[in-house]
Amino acid sequence: MDLLIITIITAFVSFVSTNIDDIFILMLFFMQIDKVMKRTHIVIGQYLGIGVLTIISIMGALGLSAIPQEYVGLLGLVPIYLGIKEYSNYKKGSNNENIDQQELENGENSKIEETTAAKKNSIITFINPSIIKVFTVTLANGGDNIGIYTPLFTSMNLVDILITLIIFIILIPLWCFIALKLAQHPFVQRNIEKYNHIFVPIIFIGLGFFILM
Repeated sequence: MDLLIITIITAFVSFVSTNIDDIFILMLFFMQIDKVMKRTHIVIGQYLGIGVLTIISIMGALGLSAIPQEYVGLLGLVPIYLGIKEYSNYKKGSNNENIDQQELENGENSKIEETTAAKKNSIITFINPSIIKVFTVTLANGGDNIGIYTPLFTSMNLVDILITLIIFIILIPLWCFIALKLAQHPFVQRNIEKYNHIFVPIIFIGLGFFILM
């Protein structure tokens, strides 16, 4: 029983210590919830990201290197790309608002909206971009996860690894819930949401350069 408690505590501390930075990133995602990005997309993306990082760590513990150490830093290119894309989308959105107002006067806006919606639906039918977005950022930001989980799993037997995985599965939705509540806090919404289009690109790009270094 003592060994079980130690394993549970170890799994809990390992998860929390490696995912503290994810809280803020998840907050940003929850503040972007709209018709395209849903809460379920964020949770699923987080599950996939942590899941892949855990699998890579287990493979590393078994002596199978999924990603060569010298190439791990290149994952930083992912959030850099997403940060640039976020700012680009914001600028395009601002321009589209002006275009839409002119097209409303000409009675052509409805046709464009239908075409855009059809394109989006066809893409979402195959793969949801919001899930991929959360997944890639979680994966790119997981260097510390792999660094801690790999030696941790190396020192564990099969039962301990299974217990650790169960703890991780339980903690992921809890982590998302905490981030959601923080994102919904009036202070956060009042001071950050208005400048979301600035914070998201800066944080993603900064995170990317940090990972690269």
